[in-house]
Amino acid sequence: MGTKGNGIFFAEGLTDLRTVGTLVCTSRFVAHAMAPEIQREDPPKAIVEFGVGIGNVTREIIKRLRPQDFFIGVDANEKFVELCRNNVAYAGGGLRVHIEHAFAQDIDRILSKHQIQEVDEIVCTLPFRTLPRKDTREILEKAKRILKRGGYFSFIRYVIAPENKDVFRSLEDFEVVERKVVMRNFPPAEVVRMRKS
Repeated sequence: MGTKGNGIFFAEGLTDLRTVGTLVCTSRFVAHAMAPEIQREDPPKAIVEFGVGIGNVTREIIKRLRPQDFFIGVDANEKFVELCRNNVAYAGGGLRVHIEHAFAQDIDRILSKHQIQEVDEIVCTLPFRTLPRKDTREILEKAKRILKRGGYFSFIRYVIAPENKDVFRSLEDFEVVERKVVMRNFPPAEVVRMRKS
C-alpha cells in the first residue's frame, strides 16, 4: 500500500483511535493469514469483510475470488472506503466485489440489497478491544445471524493487548479452528479463525 494510504490511515487513527483501532495499516502478512482459502472446486462463496480500511486485506481476498463468488466489504470511515475502492479497482475487474460505506451492524440490510441471505465467511479487522461493548455485541450477533452453519469467522487481535473475552462469550457456539501469530505487523497480531457449529 502506498504512502498516501498509510498517511490517511495514520491521520484517521489520530482523529478517532477508538473506531480505527490503530495508527498503522494491517500488514500484507496479516492480510495473507486472514484471507479465506478458496479451492477451484468449491461451490460459489459469499464473503463479507468488516472494516476494509484502505484495502490491504480486501486486496488479498479479491486475489482468491473466482467469478462465481461474491464479496461485500464494509467500513464506517468514508475516507477509507473511497481509498479502498481505488486500491482494489484493478483487482476486482470481472468479479462481484462491492465496497460499502456502512457500519458492520448494517450488514443484513446490505446483504438483502444484494439478495444474499447468508454467507460462507466473515473476515473482521474491527478493533473489538477499543469499540464500545454494545457495538461489539451487536456486530457479533449480526455475524452469527448471517453466517451459514459450518461457516468461518476470522478476526484479528493485537498480541500486546489482553484477549477480549466478549468475542469468545458472544461466539460460544463457535469452535476455534486456528490461531496464528503474525510478528510481521505493527503491533504483532494474532489471527483467530472460528467455525460456526
